Amino acid sequence: MDEQALPKDLPWLDDQEAEVLDVHAAGRLPHALLIRANEGWGEVQLADRLALAMLERPDAVTARALAHPDLKWVAPEGSVIKVDVIREVAGFAVGTRQIAPCKVIVIESAELMNASAANALLKTLEEPPPDTYLLLATSRPGRLLPTIVSRCQAISIERDLPVARDWLADRWPGAILEEKLFDCGDAPLSVHLALSEKEPSLAGALRMLAESTPVAPAVAELLGWNVDRLTGAWYRHCSALLAGAGRIPGIRVREPKRLAEFANELLDIRRQLLTTNSANQRLLYERLAVRWRSVVSPG
Repeated sequence: MDEQALPKDLPWLDDQEAEVLDVHAAGRLPHALLIRANEGWGEVQLADRLALAMLERPDAVTARALAHPDLKWVAPEGSVIKVDVIREVAGFAVGTRQIAPCKVIVIESAELMNASAANALLKTLEEPPPDTYLLLATSRPGRLLPTIVSRCQAISIERDLPVARDWLADRWPGAILEEKLFDCGDAPLSVHLALSEKEPSLAGALRMLAESTPVAPAVAELLGWNVDRLTGAWYRHCSALLAGAGRIPGIRVREPKRLAEFANELLDIRRQLLTTNSANQRLLYERLAVRWRSVVSPG
């Protein structure tokens, strides 16, 4: 997700931010927080806002892009966070703070730490230096080592749909929000980015994929999509078709059992694309396209 393209005023985060900062001001904040949310609900944005407040920096800036001697921001390289980066985190944690009241370490997409990186982080979590706070942000906490989860205080972002929908409607008056909300699983930040990028209708793309011969032109269009949004929305369309509530006009399911098998394969490919740097995206999409055409047909 392109964090730089997102607005900073995300009202569904306000109460959670205030609660954490109140505990921090009272001197009772644990040294390690696990900030978790459903994809597209702002776990990285909350970590960003907390880091700025704890470092006493203005909220007009973005912590992720801030050059600050008491801040260490870790982001994945492709689809992984490597052990060398976490070793740098350990060195930063034991260092002396420079100008802020504390030091802050943010690890975004923390679930992407490889095994060596995750194990390297455990020592810092077990013996946190004074005046140092670790903020681990993730939308997939189930992929973290249980030993890491157990050493963090969990902060969960609630899905406040009414507030999120009002926020979207204010920014995108007249836009076809319902379709994008379905594509993005009601995640407001994903919807905002999809509309900002003028992302076309996935229902239309999947219908074209079912009708087109050869497959290559339709696959080329899919390559322009965000992988997370595309695969997540495609899976939701499969689930809707299986439930008899399809949202793709002009196609029908050949055999429900084969569509269910396709949905499982789609999840496997989604996992490959999101967790490895070596997956061949075009080849995997072509495989999905061929299978899709075998389980649905125009009509």
